[in-house]
Amino acid sequence: MHGTMSSSKDNGDEGSNGCGMSQETMSRVKRKRSDVAEKVAQRWKSYRYSADIENKTTDDHSDGDGHNDDECVIINESKVIDLTGPEHDLEAKEEACGAGNNAVFKLIKSDFYEAGDFVGVADDMITLKDIFCEKSLKRSILFSFQYELDFLLRQFHENIDNITIVGQKGTIVPVESRTMGAALLGTLRKIKLIEITMPPYASHHTKLIINFYDNGECRIFLPSNNFTSMETNLPQQVCWCSPVLQIDKEQPPVPFKTDLIKYLTSYHVKDIDELITRSVETVDFAPLSELEFVYSTPSRFQSSGLLSFYDKLEELSTGAATGDITKHYLCQTSSIGTSISRARDENLWTHLMIPLFTGIISAPVEGTHGRKKVKVPTTDSLVAEYTQGRIKPYIIFPTEREIMTSPLRQASSGWFHFQYLQKRSYYEMLRNQLKVFYKEDPATVTRRRGTTPAHSKFYMHCTTQPAESCDASRAFQELEWCLYTSANLSQTAWGTVSRKPRNYEAGVLYHSSKLAGIQRVTCRSFTRDRPSKGGNPSHVAVPFTLPVVPYDAAEDECFCLARHEYE
Repeated sequence: MHGTMSSSKDNGDEGSNGCGMSQETMSRVKRKRSDVAEKVAQRWKSYRYSADIENKTTDDHSDGDGHNDDECVIINESKVIDLTGPEHDLEAKEEACGAGNNAVFKLIKSDFYEAGDFVGVADDMITLKDIFCEKSLKRSILFSFQYELDFLLRQFHENIDNITIVGQKGTIVPVESRTMGAALLGTLRKIKLIEITMPPYASHHTKLIINFYDNGECRIFLPSNNFTSMETNLPQQVCWCSPVLQIDKEQPPVPFKTDLIKYLTSYHVKDIDELITRSVETVDFAPLSELEFVYSTPSRFQSSGLLSFYDKLEELSTGAATGDITKHYLCQTSSIGTSISRARDENLWTHLMIPLFTGIISAPVEGTHGRKKVKVPTTDSLVAEYTQGRIKPYIIFPTEREIMTSPLRQASSGWFHFQYLQKRSYYEMLRNQLKVFYKEDPATVTRRRGTTPAHSKFYMHCTTQPAESCDASRAFQELEWCLYTSANLSQTAWGTVSRKPRNYEAGVLYHSSKLAGIQRVTCRSFTRDRPSKGGNPSHVAVPFTLPVVPYDAAEDECFCLARHEYE
């Protein structure tokens, strides 16, 4: 989701186990954005925890990037809501198997698509119970944009000692009194809640889990979903899972850890420093030495977002590729922001990010007021530059047809935002001039999930030789780099050269120059390829088909939620 509360769809029935959705579930799925904010407020008023809770909600999020120039994020400096209390006996919960010891991507199993007689590739699937229901899990730290506590707390094992939640004020839906049992109450009292107040059009959008176990181990997870039932189960979701990390000091310091700590300290909150950062500092991140942590923060005191990502790519670059190669740049996103310019139709990916990465735009320089700036090319000049430089941009975004022919049709659509109806010229530029839109190959989607859209966000780059340029299947099997992140394609998430991000975001970067030996980042699709048995497993797995196929110029349109608001 991109800075909105449109996942009113999140509040669906937990008890729906099949692909056929009840009328009640469907009505919840179609609930308007404002209803969620109201529901949050009402639940806080009707149920009190062991601390005073303000009932203010934040329902002024927008799909667009907004034009508020505030760079300051208001954070309740010592606002830790202590929900701890006397321990209660908990009902036994189902134990779930833990994930393996390698950094891997997994599909999050859906109660709808994998219900009933499902027999799939178990190695490719993970559930929230797999993450939270480990008997040895003692402490869990969660960062997210939305929490449905009724749903989330049922995923934890009774042995959990402490759950720390970092969330945006107004996006945490409490447990309803009527569903409160002894077990749920016991888990509820183990929560420490740190609330963050964000300005309009900004989101605490990071999705990050840090788990500590009773045997001195730690694991990190980056799910693509927020912690609500409908968002977990309706669109396709993935999760990056770290290998097992030990509580120990690594030598020398690992960049992943260094940047994660910078991200945590960017909140400038004493409670995060004491409850989270100090714990992270005790972990040996050596198993993640080949990876980089990439983040966005609205903090005015440190570089993040697009500029930081660009600097990291420049630092890791092994030099410009030589020869008559084609350079492919792919973005798969669940939201596409508005134009980065008020005067012209300019897209963040096609007009700023790719030109920076390819050298079409020179490195940013300091302006007269201390801000970095660049000159963004016109669309016509970009078309010429891309053609001459053999640069091929891709944006994967669901089509109207993909949504309407997916197993659950519009039920899975509420997390996908590209509100272009009021600015058709911006859309037509991307669709007709740059021809950047791609979709899944309908011939290779799976039977159960079909063309269900993915809520993940992947940014990746690869090259192909002249003999391979006409063979679409060769693209994106071996990558120069791949970023998996919570950041949608918007300047709210990324910032620009002259503006800081307005969101908190987090992701993990795979770069070929960091890998041992001379090798590329390998990539496979969950929809077709199977995990490697023996040998070297793929570094990255994606929830869309590879190859992707271009939109049909005569029939395909990007999905636009506004078309269906009142259906």
